[in-house]
Amino acid sequence: MTPHSLPPPLRQGQRPWLCLLILSVIVTCLGLIQPSTASAATVRAYVQPSTARPNQVINYVITVQDGQVNSLPNLRFPLQIGQTSGVSTSQQIQIINGRQSASIQLSWGIAATEPGEFVIPPQTVIVDGQTLTTNEVKLTVENGGGSFPQNGQPQTQDEANQPILQIELGKKEIYQGEVVPVNVSLYVPRQVQLRRLGLIEMEKSDFAIARFPQTNEQTSTVIDGIGYYVLSFRSTLSSLRTGDLKVGPANLELLIEVPTQDGGQRGMFPPGFGQNFPPGFFPGMSEPRKLEVKSQQVTVKVLPLPTEGRPAQFSGAVGEFQMTATASPTDLTVGDPISVELAVSGAGNFDALNTPALISTGGWKLYPAKRYVIEGQMDQNQTPTLERKIGYTQVLVPEAVHPNVPPFELNYFSPSQKKYVVLRTEPIPLNLRPAPVTAAAEAASSGSAAASVETQVAPPPVADPQADITDILVRPPAQARWLAPTSTLWLRSSTFWTVQALPVALFALASGLAVMRRRREGLLAGRAGELRAAWEAFEANAASTSAPTFLRAAAQFIQTAQAGQPLAEGPLKKIVDRYESTNFSVGALPSLTEEERREMKNTLAAHFRQTLARLAVIVIACIVGSSCLAAEAPKATAATPDQVYRDAVAEVEKGNFTRAQYLAESLTKKEPPQLSPEVFQIIGHARYRQGDLGRAALWYQRAQLLDGRNAELKQNLRHIHDRTRYLSFEEKSPLKVASFFLTTNEWLLLAAIGAWMVFLSLTWRVFRRGHKSSWPVAVSLIGLSIAVPASAFAALRPLGPERVRDLSIVTQPDVNAYTNATVTGGTVIALPPGSQVRVLEKRGSWFYAEIPSSPEPLRGWVESSAITPLWIWDASWVP
Repeated sequence: MTPHSLPPPLRQGQRPWLCLLILSVIVTCLGLIQPSTASAATVRAYVQPSTARPNQVINYVITVQDGQVNSLPNLRFPLQIGQTSGVSTSQQIQIINGRQSASIQLSWGIAATEPGEFVIPPQTVIVDGQTLTTNEVKLTVENGGGSFPQNGQPQTQDEANQPILQIELGKKEIYQGEVVPVNVSLYVPRQVQLRRLGLIEMEKSDFAIARFPQTNEQTSTVIDGIGYYVLSFRSTLSSLRTGDLKVGPANLELLIEVPTQDGGQRGMFPPGFGQNFPPGFFPGMSEPRKLEVKSQQVTVKVLPLPTEGRPAQFSGAVGEFQMTATASPTDLTVGDPISVELAVSGAGNFDALNTPALISTGGWKLYPAKRYVIEGQMDQNQTPTLERKIGYTQVLVPEAVHPNVPPFELNYFSPSQKKYVVLRTEPIPLNLRPAPVTAAAEAASSGSAAASVETQVAPPPVADPQADITDILVRPPAQARWLAPTSTLWLRSSTFWTVQALPVALFALASGLAVMRRRREGLLAGRAGELRAAWEAFEANAASTSAPTFLRAAAQFIQTAQAGQPLAEGPLKKIVDRYESTNFSVGALPSLTEEERREMKNTLAAHFRQTLARLAVIVIACIVGSSCLAAEAPKATAATPDQVYRDAVAEVEKGNFTRAQYLAESLTKKEPPQLSPEVFQIIGHARYRQGDLGRAALWYQRAQLLDGRNAELKQNLRHIHDRTRYLSFEEKSPLKVASFFLTTNEWLLLAAIGAWMVFLSLTWRVFRRGHKSSWPVAVSLIGLSIAVPASAFAALRPLGPERVRDLSIVTQPDVNAYTNATVTGGTVIALPPGSQVRVLEKRGSWFYAEIPSSPEPLRGWVESSAITPLWIWDASWVP
């Protein structure tokens, strides 16, 4: 026994006899309180952790309960698993209700040499003279992306100091909407000091991934002979669509200190050691490095939920749930309120659960149920867990005598059973008495009292998020805005309007020049343009007195007009022959007479006009043929947007919202995109059925931009607002609110109609001056009453780009605005899914945004991954 294993008094040489006496008394007492009938010894084996990588050292543990090991087992492992260390033992003693319980743990280091699924056979252990057998143990060994150095030693110093990020999934085959754990582990070589960690970022287009907390679990391991500190970040994810999907990669920014060539001895310290020492305390031993590590991608197969056996009220909940119900009071009179407490526990996507429904509502008056969290993640900085427990408070008022409270029903899809499950609570017995019969006055009094009771028992509505500013916001502007004297109003300045007229005049001049240029280019374009250019060249040389020059220009025009076609016998052939004989003959030939020149020129002019006419006919035929082909092509090659939309509607009617979402989103991704409020609503419906309230609100608000008068759309948004209490920018001016009743074009059309009514009535009065009639005055007044308000509303109504500029929607749950661009900063306000924010500045993965609040907007920093722009297409499309 080493000196360090002895108790402190023995190491110091202080009264060893007293310590021995105390130990003997404790042993005697333990023997006295142990009951005479001892429990039979048991053994159990397990590996820790249950999933590893090739050549990673893990622990194989055998626990012996209530027994004494007589001899160590002769371990047997598969060929691919080897023992890396000897046995280490530990003992625990517990005394519960006067009974002593002791357990001994035997632990060995083991490692697998290759990936696969392995079964460690049962081991034989002799305990208290009896032979006991352990259970078999399953071990899963995965490659994990192949990022770890091989053969024990990395090739370079940088590889030895490189942290490694890995993704681990609890399951590789899941159902759409099923919540599964996802673990991101950071492996830091032991010689590297970890100074600062960022936030884990992961692609979320196909998955709803809960926010990774900053807290982590720290362990250590050895892989291929290299020691690592392991920081594990745990979260959960669920798939938004089906198919073979990729999870990741995950990204993490971190600041580390790596040892220099003369500082390798620092590796004996754990990560973070020395970070609180002043600079230069360890001179020349390490250097800081800022890194961004990226993990591998993991493929997961996502199965669609079956349509067979799907309940009519299925809301998309997937998992394993249990439900209980209690009621208070149970001894009451008809008309007295009953409070039923429903508790739903288990693992799954709790956000998709509907309020449990009473299977028989006859003779009962129900108030809206209030939902609350009993157990589970209460703070976004906590580690998300699969196991949760939520509660519902349901207030009932019996309107007749009932023997019990009917069962409540909840349905969900069970991945383990691969079928839909309907949960029902047990009926709750009641001692319910009929209401006493009283006089009319007492009945009226009791009626008012009952109404008062109904008013009192109604649960309070969910409160809006309130500002929770815990720190000042320090962000001075880059430039000061100095005060200046008030200048002349530009609307009354003739110079201002003169300057504004200059761009209009320049635009008109440029438009005229552009029209002239286009006409000239049109004349010179194509085959007809080539022919015109050749004719202009001939006319330029036709005035030459030289016969060879005239004939050469004529021949060049004929060659251009023929475009390589052979010449038939006729006037054109004679001109070409005359050109060849004149320019290529040795002897002198007579010159051209004026009569011959005129005759040749007329022949060429007639040929020029005939060729242009033929070209015009060809162009028209090509245009008509192209139009016919364009009209027929969509029928033969691809479905029209109307057909795709009809298919999406059909899928919605079948309840296949995932397929409907795919079809609708395919329309928005076309070039150019096919957008409509109806398409947006289909996507919003699908997102809502998946429990993604943030993106459902996003698509509903996009649809509202295009169709603000849709009653169903307003009701859907109101429903989501009641569930999440999202924040939105409200227009304070009632006139601007009224201007949204019509689009800007519709207001302008009304204004034009009113102006025409005034103009026509005034014109009638001018031409029929002698006739006295009152209807022109009435029409003029009606026109003015239409034109003036319509013009005002058209001027007040914001244009499309202004309505969507810098607006984004919060699409993730558990989002906060902070006073700094970090989750450790002070909080400003909670942002429920569907909330609007106006982006003012971007800094890395954070947005500085304006947040709607009363009485004044707030400002704070929001993570960019938590929000999505309200409009991602051309803003001029927004009405």
